[in-house]
Amino acid sequence: MHASELRPDNLKQAYQSAYTKACEDFQRWNPEDMAASSGTSFACATSTFSIVYAGQGYQVSFPSGEVVYADRNDTVPVTEKIILLHYLIRASGQTIANSWISFKEIPVVGMLYLEPFNKRVTNYLIGVFGNKPHLLLQAGELLGASACRFGNYGIKLNALPRLPIIYALWAGDEEFPPRATVLFDATAPYYLPTEDLVVAAGFCVGKLAQAARKLPAAEVPDLGTV
Repeated sequence: MHASELRPDNLKQAYQSAYTKACEDFQRWNPEDMAASSGTSFACATSTFSIVYAGQGYQVSFPSGEVVYADRNDTVPVTEKIILLHYLIRASGQTIANSWISFKEIPVVGMLYLEPFNKRVTNYLIGVFGNKPHLLLQAGELLGASACRFGNYGIKLNALPRLPIIYALWAGDEEFPPRATVLFDATAPYYLPTEDLVVAAGFCVGKLAQAARKLPAAEVPDLGTV
């Protein structure tokens, strides 16, 4: 069963169970090895990882798995904690291929999550930026993304240090509606499980939407959370 099919109370329990398990797995690994494989830094003096997720800095304590923001005292949502721990655990250290694949091309299980991916990522991207695709470039810049030659408007954003994602939009016209594509480096499955790729890609779109709303005179639809 996908997380979106669970009731809110069961969903909260499922996330907490996933976080507890991730903490148990996390403490079994060597922190220096995880840092080297994930492209993060590990401070031995404080036993903490420093990691950036969608432009936001975090610190992850080892071996507890506790996660805090690097620059503010707000509580980190459990979904963000899970992604960060899963990334540190799974990161293989494989060199980024710069070979781009769609979500459905992810080996074995990409098709199983295609519907939630389209809903939470591709369709959400169109809903937010479809009528003003140029704002994608400006919002991406605020998160440290770079422009790229995909679509009429495209950005490459490092969701995590070794997890680049391309978000591209084609402007609509009188005949065709706007459309979008989201691409992953071919090494993405070596850094996050498939379901987590849905979550991470959707999280980044949400952050892009938040960034766009901060732009002068930008009128970006508020579609809620993904």
